[in-house]
Amino acid sequence: MKFLFPSFLFALFAILIPVVIHLFSFRRYTTVYFSHVSYLKNIRNESQRHSRLKNLLILLSRILAISALVFLFAQPYIPVKNSAVMQPNPIVSVYIDNSFSMNALSSGGQLLEVARNKAIQIAGAYSPDTRFQLITNDLLPKHRHVFNKEQFVQQVSEIGPSPRTVQLSQIRNQLVSNAWSFERTASLTGYYISDFQSSTCDLHNFSNDTGQVSYFLPLQAEVISNLYIDSCWMEIPAHKIGQEEQLNIRIVNHSGEAYQNLPLRFYLDDTLKALGNFSIEPRKDQVVQVKYVNPGAGNHRGRAEISDFPLIHDNTWYLNYLVQSQLNLLVLYDTRMGQPSGLPYLKALYEEDAFIKADFIAVDNLQISKLSSYQAIIIVNVKSLSTGLIHELKKVAETGTTLLFFPEPEGDLPGYNSFLSQLNASTILRTDSAARQFGGIEWDHRVFSQVFEEKSEDIQFPSVRGSVHFSRGTRASEIPLVWYRDKTNAVTIQPVGEGQLIVFGFPLSTLNREFALDQLFVPLVYSLTINSLPRQKLSYKIGKDSYATIPGQLIPELTSLTIRSADSTREFIPATTLLPGNQLKFDLTSFFRDAGHYLVQSGGKTISAVSMNYDRSESDFDFYSPSELEAEIGKNGIRNTSVIEVQNKNFEQVYGEIRHGKKLWKLFLVFTLLFLLTEVIIIRFWK
Repeated sequence: MKFLFPSFLFALFAILIPVVIHLFSFRRYTTVYFSHVSYLKNIRNESQRHSRLKNLLILLSRILAISALVFLFAQPYIPVKNSAVMQPNPIVSVYIDNSFSMNALSSGGQLLEVARNKAIQIAGAYSPDTRFQLITNDLLPKHRHVFNKEQFVQQVSEIGPSPRTVQLSQIRNQLVSNAWSFERTASLTGYYISDFQSSTCDLHNFSNDTGQVSYFLPLQAEVISNLYIDSCWMEIPAHKIGQEEQLNIRIVNHSGEAYQNLPLRFYLDDTLKALGNFSIEPRKDQVVQVKYVNPGAGNHRGRAEISDFPLIHDNTWYLNYLVQSQLNLLVLYDTRMGQPSGLPYLKALYEEDAFIKADFIAVDNLQISKLSSYQAIIIVNVKSLSTGLIHELKKVAETGTTLLFFPEPEGDLPGYNSFLSQLNASTILRTDSAARQFGGIEWDHRVFSQVFEEKSEDIQFPSVRGSVHFSRGTRASEIPLVWYRDKTNAVTIQPVGEGQLIVFGFPLSTLNREFALDQLFVPLVYSLTINSLPRQKLSYKIGKDSYATIPGQLIPELTSLTIRSADSTREFIPATTLLPGNQLKFDLTSFFRDAGHYLVQSGGKTISAVSMNYDRSESDFDFYSPSELEAEIGKNGIRNTSVIEVQNKNFEQVYGEIRHGKKLWKLFLVFTLLFLLTEVIIIRFWK
């Protein structure tokens, strides 16, 4: 406890006055004689004891009353920890959390509205010459300036909800950086008004060298519950006309209440495609599946919807995907193969297919520049691979093309291994002329998920000849699809950049006619081709995903590229970069604020679409209480930082405590009156 006017404490010497009065009693006593005084002596002794106790209580009351009165005039207070250093013309920084979680309701109304009012109260508590800074989750360039009080209030009144989530340490660093850019030696005081959601309150990243005195002003909602769509995805990357799609929708119940038979709707191109119900337990998540049939070719925009109040920003999930009119396949072969070639089997498989457009081109006639126009390339009956061809194959694989490779037992093994090693695949050790029978397949891989009606380990697998043995080095990305009886790999698949590489451990030729005519050949090779379409990015998150890519060949006029919202309310030109492999990368951080569909247009024609969703980290309501914040501050050793509860207080009172500590003069006024009243009661009623 400290005093504003400690010199008044010298008045405590006034305590001597009642002490002196008590010690020197000037009352005269008269002696009265009685013939027999034994009973009176007992009465006298008892009266003296009561009188002495009464006088001591009166003395104590007077001493305490005088002491309380002296403390009252000395203005006692309890200093607030880390109180602001009041220097002339300081810079006061205010952070207002305007994320979606601040849309929750409290006893004082919506949390964001309460935060705006607190910020205005903060401005009102400071002198007119105070300089103010403002920052929100939007990190707007205009908030990097210093405002006077009137400008600050105007800026606060314009703050609205934001889809962005920003870590608290980033906010703090930005505030200090902005203030130092204006005046390096300024006195800095920061107020952080937020619900302090645990997902963004990264106190462990706070540094202690900022020189800013910080105050956390936590706001708490009345009811913290939410039901929301967390994500959507599809298992099959290839989308064909008339194909049955299975969309997985993950729903999270962040409340203590169970829900039964709630409606779930899925729209495709603004047409209701699926309508169903779901039930979910408290604090649980559930994946709901909806099925529908693809319409015609082209880009299709969908959205999944549920109903939940009062937070509605996370009730809808937007997605889009491209239904291909055809798949471009290149079968690359060597004319030197002659009669044993396996081309007739592939021609019989693809030539009559309406969806797959297969081009059969000899290596000698290949135009390297056209490789990127194919979604899949089958390398079959090619005895040697040149260094230039290997380089180009790797390039197109990294940008999304699938490579299917059949090695020849009499082929150029060093060239094969150069190709495999550059794609980080197992290399070939030797060839084997003996017949080897398949021993099993990976039924659960997505390549086979819609191929076989039932799984069976008792089927009769075919045998192959001219197989190759691969190095035994384990590669984490390599997944066996088919294996031999001795458990060695017969067919493997692994990712290569955005594409994938499928390696067969045997040749496709008349030598393996048994395999080519077996029931396994068509579903294996055809399914691998169909799944060679690049896995499409169905949607993006605002503030999380920084860029999107689309094939460059889809854009006829790069200079006229624009992005327009599906409702035609916004249109802008994005920052773009042309990546290797003829892919176009464009920025997602600058203009996307609202969830929904955005059309990518070139020359006035829509060539692609981007679906944006709000970040769901704001949907998981897990907050720090004031006591937990205090504990985290101590745990992380953060200096000059305090937690102040202001939700139901006027900030002028809080500011007085920050500047002068918690004043106790009212308490000592009560004590003074209480002790004086005690003295009066003792004198009046003690007989």
